[in-house]
Amino acid sequence: MPRIAIISDIHSNMAALEAVLRDIDHQRVDAIYCLGDIVGYGPQPVEAMIRILEVCTPGKVILGNHDHASIYEPIGFNAAARNAALWTNSQIRAGMFGWLTGKKRRWEWLKNLPTSFTEGDVLFVHASPRNHLEEYILEEHTLGRSYLGEDPRQLLEENFALVPHTCFIGHTHRPGVITGDDFAWHSIKSLNYRWVIDQRKTIINVGSVGQPRDQDPRSCYVIFDGESVEWRRVPYDIEATRRLIYANPHLDNHLGDRLLVGR
Repeated sequence: MPRIAIISDIHSNMAALEAVLRDIDHQRVDAIYCLGDIVGYGPQPVEAMIRILEVCTPGKVILGNHDHASIYEPIGFNAAARNAALWTNSQIRAGMFGWLTGKKRRWEWLKNLPTSFTEGDVLFVHASPRNHLEEYILEEHTLGRSYLGEDPRQLLEENFALVPHTCFIGHTHRPGVITGDDFAWHSIKSLNYRWVIDQRKTIINVGSVGQPRDQDPRSCYVIFDGESVEWRRVPYDIEATRRLIYANPHLDNHLGDRLLVGR
């Protein structure tokens, strides 16, 4: 199997994306896949779309919920996320002369991204196998705790029923592994940042490039070679992104501050 870098949740954070791409350059990968949320929250959506189009394998980029919200309507988003999505829409939509600037091509590309794809017995999706865009699969569910009032056991059972063998997700910005035989959560620190694929079904969260939320502010992505998964943490110039957020009246300062602490 090819050696693949899997990235997710860039969220218009170009300092983070470029740092990750520099790290990927040293990993001898054959392809780069993206699990969605190229835009949203951050200050550089156009640049992020251009770069993902340049570096990712055609057909191996997935639509995320913030991508969808930035094209259509950010229903169910909090105020900061909603305002960011509306501003992002104003930056990326094609407009009258979009065909001259490339915006029309990028807009149509983003609109037409799939919500999942499968390679052999590996499923790639942004959020969850049963709800590609919106559902969170969290460590809390493995501990029997509900996130939005759902039955955590049912959530896990129904999602694992749709996993062929291995499933890669993003969305939560919290990297780790859930095993399907015992519904147990495995943190990347407990795994020493490496998971060896075995006979068990697994849901593997690759973490976030542009907005980590596991109390580690470094960008996170994985290398997958068909036999094992390696998480890589990459420091980047957080202050550069934070300054751009602060300078943008449409983006809540909190979206920059949270980058400092990774949550």
